[in-house]
Amino acid sequence: MKLSRLLRIRITLWGLFLVIIPLPFIVLVLLELPSQFKHSLLGIELGLIAYVWMLLSMYLSTRPHWLDRLIGLPEVYMMHGMIALMAVFSAWLHKMLVHSGGLISLTGDIGLYIFSGILAYSIVMMAGWITRRIPILNKIKTEIGHVITHELSVWLHRLNVVGVIAIFLHVQLIGYISRLHGFMMLFNMISILVIGYYLYYKLIQPHFEKRAYLIEKRTIADNIKELVIRVPDNYRWRPGDWVFIRFPKYRGLREAHPFSIVNTINEQHILKLAIRGDGDFTKLLQNLNPVQRAVEVKLSKPFGQYHQFLRGHHAQAPLIIIAGGIGITPFMSVLEAAIQQKRQVTFLYSSKRQQDAIYVDELRAVKSDHVHFIFQIGRFKSDQVASVMQGDALYLLAGPHAMTNHWQNFLQDHGISKANVYYESFDW
Repeated sequence: MKLSRLLRIRITLWGLFLVIIPLPFIVLVLLELPSQFKHSLLGIELGLIAYVWMLLSMYLSTRPHWLDRLIGLPEVYMMHGMIALMAVFSAWLHKMLVHSGGLISLTGDIGLYIFSGILAYSIVMMAGWITRRIPILNKIKTEIGHVITHELSVWLHRLNVVGVIAIFLHVQLIGYISRLHGFMMLFNMISILVIGYYLYYKLIQPHFEKRAYLIEKRTIADNIKELVIRVPDNYRWRPGDWVFIRFPKYRGLREAHPFSIVNTINEQHILKLAIRGDGDFTKLLQNLNPVQRAVEVKLSKPFGQYHQFLRGHHAQAPLIIIAGGIGITPFMSVLEAAIQQKRQVTFLYSSKRQQDAIYVDELRAVKSDHVHFIFQIGRFKSDQVASVMQGDALYLLAGPHAMTNHWQNFLQDHGISKANVYYESFDW
């Protein structure tokens, strides 16, 4: 996908979410609010905008698949966080400008304090793109991570729906607002739709997730396991995709977690994941034992933008892949597809230690005149990458952030267009 098109899509979505969607609510209040309350109009509108943005943020937290295929789920999560941040800021301005008492004040404060608390927690625990830039936050995140599990973090995040319901009641209790018939019709309809969909997504949709079975678990490197999963016949994914998985019958593994898919679709209906044991979820995977019998696993729809990026360029443009450590996983399936297309691929793979490297033997065994594979311990030097660069090539990056950030800047400095470089961030 060309950057100009992707940039247009992003700008359009930001305009839609920040301006177009709140606009009907704003206009209806302007038209219907009695003149004796016009002195509070700015504060009222700020509170209203904050509420609409929180509804949008809540919707984005349901991982809309259509948005993933349009801009990628990492970008969606970025929007989710930024819109929530702006909503909380707008809500605090509302509180300072409009005063109330009794139940009206209580319900408003409950919602505001829930939003503010969860936002503060999420900035530390769920926004890697922020914590990696602020060392003190990264240290706090590490310390809290020893106490609060992934499952508990997810449940704390879900308290946002309680905050939204509190604000919904807050608005119902304001007499001069609840008498604005056109506004209240729109307000109630949209609120019920979004809250209802969120509850459906969290409580009902999990029962319709694809049921698969973990049939094998093997160690492929130090602290890295490969999970072999038998999926339903109709389960489909694309090269470079990743998937959320969960194990509903195992405590600590019931909340979904994302992992890249190693292989392409095959007649055996086997899906492979390579997982490094970093967090509490991945460490608990060590306890799964599919030897005696298959272990039930639930799969989300597949996500990912690597295929979309490649599809947006010439089908035979050479690929240059730069991967580090566990970042190799999405490119194994990308390579499979490229070999089938007889596409030229230069595959650079580095690992900090030999015992951390995965799939090196498989890559060395690839029998194709179109694939040039280079592996080494330690990061590649600039002249090594420069020696394989091609002006018409597409560049795919994955690995530690410092590594991918370095190569993105390096490629740009050497005249490679941003439109020809893609890296899918997992900083959320």
